[in-house]
Amino acid sequence: MLKRRLTVILGLVLVVAGVIVKNKLSAMRESPTRNAAGVGARAVDVAVVHNGTVAITVPITGRVRTERRMLVNAEVAGTLLPTPKPFRDGVSFRRGELLAHIDDAEVRSQVLAQKSAFLRTLVQLVPDLKYDLPEVTTRWEDFLGRVSLEVPLPDLPTPLAPKERNYLAARGILDQYYTVKAQEERLARYRITAPFDGQVTGANADPGTIVTPGTRLGELVGTGDFELEAGVPAAEARLLQVGDSVELHGTDGSGQWTGRIGRISEAIDPSTQTYRVFVDVAGKGLADGLYLDGAIHAGTVNEALALPRHAVHEEGRVYLVQDSALTWADVEVVHAGRERAVVRGLQEGQQVLTERLSAAHPGMRVAPRNGGR
Repeated sequence: MLKRRLTVILGLVLVVAGVIVKNKLSAMRESPTRNAAGVGARAVDVAVVHNGTVAITVPITGRVRTERRMLVNAEVAGTLLPTPKPFRDGVSFRRGELLAHIDDAEVRSQVLAQKSAFLRTLVQLVPDLKYDLPEVTTRWEDFLGRVSLEVPLPDLPTPLAPKERNYLAARGILDQYYTVKAQEERLARYRITAPFDGQVTGANADPGTIVTPGTRLGELVGTGDFELEAGVPAAEARLLQVGDSVELHGTDGSGQWTGRIGRISEAIDPSTQTYRVFVDVAGKGLADGLYLDGAIHAGTVNEALALPRHAVHEEGRVYLVQDSALTWADVEVVHAGRERAVVRGLQEGQQVLTERLSAAHPGMRVAPRNGGR
C-alpha cells in the first residue's frame, strides 16, 4: 500500500516538474522572436538625408612666393661705393632707394663734357634760326632754356618738319643730342635703385669690391603682395573661376588669410594631371617659401547633400539602410572632391551608409548606431 502511494506521489512530482521546464523553454524561444530584427545585424554609421544648400569647396596646398623679385646684377665695371643703407641680407628697401652705387666719377665727367659741347652748339644755333627758320625759333629758345648740366636732357621739340630736321642734322645737333642721351643712360647704370618695396637676400658684394658687367650682387624679394601656387585636379579645376575667394592657413593650423584666384593655367601638367592655380594673397606673417593649406569657395548647390567621398561608389550609387538591410540607390553626383562628394536625388529622412564596410552587399543585415539619428 505504501509503495503504491510513493509511486503516485513521484508521478505527480514528475508532471509538475515537466510543466515548469516546458514553460521555461517556451519563454526562451519567445525572447529571440521579440528581438529578431537585431539578430546578426552589424552596427554601422549612417547619415540621415536633409537636403539643402551645400557649399562646394576645393582643398589646396601650395607654396607662397612673392609676386616681385629681382636679381641685382652689375651692368657696368667699377668699384662698389658705400651707400646710405647697406646692401645686406635682411635689409629692407623702399621703392626708389639706392641699392648699390658703382664709382661713376670718370663717366660723369665725360657726360658733363659732352653736354657742355652740345649746349655750346645750341647757343650758336638759335641766332641762325631767327634768319633761316624763324617759325621754329621760339620752341628752340624754350628748349635751350630747359637744358641743364645737372639733369638729363629734355626731349627734343616735336614734331620736326623735314626742312627743320635736315637743318638740325646738317649742323650736328641731332648727333650730339643722341650721343649725350646714350651717355646719360650708361651713367644711370652706375646707380641701382629699388623698383619696388623689398628685402635683400643672397647679398655677396661689399663696398670696395671691383665688379664687372654681369656680376651678381644679390636678390631683392618683394614684400607685401604674395602669390600661392597650387595644383588642382582637372575634374575640380572646371569649377573654378578667376576671382573666387580662397581661405588659407598654415599647414600647422596657424594663421588665417583670405585671397582670391588671380590666374588659372590653361595647360595641364601631364605628370600630375592637374592645373596650376595662382592665388593672390597679402597680410602679416606671410613669407616667401611658406607652405599653406586652404579651400577655394567654388559656389553652392541647392537641394543637395554632402557625403564622405568613400560613401559614393562607382556609377553614382550609395548604400541605403532600409528595413535593417543594405540596398543600392542611384544618385546624381554634382561634385566629387578628394574628401567629400555632393549628391542629389535622395529623399528626406533616408539613411545613407557612411561607414567603410569591406564586405558590404545588398541585403546585408545592419543596425544604424543611435537609431540613425
